[in-house]
Amino acid sequence: MMATQLSCGLLVINERGELLVGHSTGSTHWDLPKGLIDEGESAMACALREAREEFGLEFPTGRLVELGRYAYYRGKDLHLFCVGTTSTETRPEHCRCTSYFDHYVTGKRAPEVDGFAWSDDAQLRVRLAKSMKRLLLEKGLLAHARTLLGRTPDTG
Repeated sequence: MMATQLSCGLLVINERGELLVGHSTGSTHWDLPKGLIDEGESAMACALREAREEFGLEFPTGRLVELGRYAYYRGKDLHLFCVGTTSTETRPEHCRCTSYFDHYVTGKRAPEVDGFAWSDDAQLRVRLAKSMKRLLLEKGLLAHARTLLGRTPDTG
């Protein structure tokens, strides 16, 4: 039996309750900063490393709130944290991805994430892949994170 992989990630939530997501290069989906944990690395250190590598974000550990470990899909779990910020402090146009891969079509080096945006629930329903949408929206993890951070979604 194959061991379950563990990815760690960060939900970055602004004052309007929007989630910061990044467009996965070569895909139709958007995602939060997350990735596989390195041997000996703590879940929080991994989440912070992924936020730095994929979105160019730096947050002190004291600002993170642990959400826990969740089944994501067969063979992979997610250990997630959340952090509150503002749309002034954290601006999508200032985000930068420094993590690259060899593009499967062109073979050229490409950033893992090539666009960034604040997204409300309606936008997330369109942007997120099925497994992430199920976890964050259908199972209520994003709503729980907002409650922990004292953030209320802007309903217009």
